[in-house]
Parts: sequence; C-alpha cells; structure tokens
Amino acid sequence: MNNKISLTALIIWITCAIFFMYEFLLRTILGTFEHQIISDLDLTLVTFSILSSTAYQFIYGIMQVPVGFITDKLGLKKTLTMAVGICALGVGMFALSNSFSAALIYRVLMGFGSAFGFLCLLVAVYDWLPHKYIGLFIGLSQFIGVLGPMVAAGPLDSLSNTSGIDWREVFIILAGVGVILAIITVLIVKNNKQSDDKFVIIDKPISILDNIKSLISTRQVWFIAFFSASVYFSIEFLSENAAKPFLMLHSFDPKVASYMITLAWLGYGIGCPSLGFISDTIKRRKPIMIFSAILAFFALAVIIFIPINIYILSIAFICLGIGASGQSIGFAIIAEQCQKYYLAAGLGVNNFLIMLSVSIGSPFISYILSSLSGGGKITISEYEIALCIPLLFIVVGIILSVFFIRETFCRSMKEVITVEV
Repeated sequence: MNNKISLTALIIWITCAIFFMYEFLLRTILGTFEHQIISDLDLTLVTFSILSSTAYQFIYGIMQVPVGFITDKLGLKKTLTMAVGICALGVGMFALSNSFSAALIYRVLMGFGSAFGFLCLLVAVYDWLPHKYIGLFIGLSQFIGVLGPMVAAGPLDSLSNTSGIDWREVFIILAGVGVILAIITVLIVKNNKQSDDKFVIIDKPISILDNIKSLISTRQVWFIAFFSASVYFSIEFLSENAAKPFLMLHSFDPKVASYMITLAWLGYGIGCPSLGFISDTIKRRKPIMIFSAILAFFALAVIIFIPINIYILSIAFICLGIGASGQSIGFAIIAEQCQKYYLAAGLGVNNFLIMLSVSIGSPFISYILSSLSGGGKITISEYEIALCIPLLFIVVGIILSVFFIRETFCRSMKEVITVEV
C-alpha cells in the first residue's frame, strides 16, 4: 500500500465522511424535536422511543453484514449513490407523515439508507488511504461524522427555538441536502480497482456462504463487536432519549441540557482520532480499549448520581464521549482479525451489534421507566434505577477488553500470501 495520499483519494474520503455525518445527524435528530414530534403524531414515550431508536437502529443493525457483501459486489460509487438517494427519500417523506405508522415506515427507510454510510466510509479508508495510520484515519472519519449529532443537539435546538422553525421544515431541508449529496457522489466518487501495482494476491474464489462461515467462526470478531456495543450504547441512548428530560429534572435549563449532549459528542469527536493516533503510535489496541471503557463507566456514574453543577457535568459528558469513542478502536482491531475477502462484512458485524444494542436497549429502558413511574411523571430516582442498565453494559465491555480480546499489536492476524510480479 502506497503511504502517499492523492488528491483524488482525499476528495473521495471527504465525500464519504460527509455522508456519514449526514446519516449520523439523521440518527440522533429526533431527540432534539422529541416534544414536537410526540405532540404532532400523538405518541407516547415508548412509541417515540420505537420511532427514534428501534425503527432506525434495528434495520441499520441487521443490514450491516449484508451491506458489507453488497458494497464488495457493487463497488463504492454505486453503493453510496443508492444509499444517499434512499436516505433523502426517507427524510422527505418522514417530514410529510401524519401518523405513527407512516412515520415508522419512513424512519425505517432512513435507517436502511444510512446502514451503508459508515461501511462505505470504511471501504474508502481501506481502499484509498495509507494503512500505516489506519486507526488515525478511522478516528478522523468518526470525528467528521460526529459533527452531525453535535449540530442536531444544542445548535439546532437553539435555532429551532429562536427562529420558530418546526421539525417538518428541518426535515424538508435535510431531504434537499441529501439530493445535493447524491449528485456530488455521482460526479466525484469512484472505485479503487487496484490499490497496489507491485503485488497481486494469489487466491481462489470463495463463495459468500464460505465467507459467512469464516466470519461466524472468528470468535475475536464477536468479542470486539460486543465490546464496541457496550461502550457506545450510553452516549447514543442519552442523546436520543434520556439526557435532556433527566437533566431538566435536576433543574438544568433545557438549552444547557441540550448542550451537554453536544459536549458528549464533542468528546467523542476528539476521542476517535486521538485514541486512534495513540493506538497506532504505541502499536497496541487493548490498553486503549480498557482505558476507554473504564473512563466511560466513571463518567456515566457521575452523570447519573453526582450531577452537582454544570462544570462537573460538562467534564463528565466530555469524558463519556471520549470513553464511547473507544469503539472506533474496535473497527481497527476487528480489521486486523479478518481476511480481506470478508473484511467489509467483519466491520459490518461490529456496526451490527452496536446498532442492535441501541435498538433493543432503548425501548427496554423506556419501558422500565414507564413501569417504574406507573404511567405518571418520572422521578429522578426512577431515572437513576433505569440508567444503571447502560452502566452494566459498560462493565461487560471492561470484562471483554481485559480478559477476552487478544492484542494484535496493530498487525493483521490473518496474513495473506503475496508474490511479486
């Protein structure tokens, strides 16, 4: 692999990163307009949770492994163009929805298109950029992506409140952005047919079924994927469902509560490239993963039980984001555990378990909150009980990173045989 970065490679990577930022914004934006959407569509706390998290995350999650094989088959350009177009259609139709059932269908459509976003970005990274700093580039990609939820939280909430723009108008605008991005993708993105002129890989064709069997039998892939899901779940759940109402119960201003979510994503955006760079530099993955999981645990514990003032809370949310960014190391180390012919699918497994945890965990916690409150107003103590579930998730991540995940020393554990020609 050439360690130089061409202008073409950089432009293609940035285009894919912008789509990832776009789909990341779509993933979390419903939480910003929670009260408006609940009122307009006549929803409950549980049905809103299904709409905001489950409908999107479930289809997003189950598509991750198929997306890997589809991307390998169709190539980056066709796959990304199709994905952006589907997202734009889903967003536009969601804005016109007048019932829960219609909104649910178009939210699923958004999740289906978005399912291709991060995998296409990872393919662009692995096909076009130097492998020497793969952890850093994955981190930088996630930093760009995380600008989406950062905008969706505090800034967009403030803009909506001051300008009087409602959620339908915002979604119409986002649909237009999607159409423009699809056009840019058609004009700019292309496939990298041959990334290395000096070597060819001698390998016989392998069926998709054999690829799936090889992937399923690689236990380290699943350990790493469960780790990624466990450290990431809390930041996504808080952003989409609980952070704002929970902090408002502690007498924090709604704007302050929204900006706490922004700070969490800021920490996540800083943590992804930083942890990736440190991991690449020290040639170790495990110590960074252990650190991120422990940091996420203590940060979430402070948010739940010790929200004393805005300064401590700000630090805790930033640290939660940095801890959650440890899942970006999961993508780097999982690539080092996969053969090239099922690399995209292996990365998809990581994304699949991350999204599955959110799609199942979010309505489950919302159900617990509703049960504890008996359908009435939810209290602080009831929130504290329910939010212990994400804490337990992180404990699972700590155990996996310490005892089950093997160190790769930033090298592929599945070396392929190459010959010079």
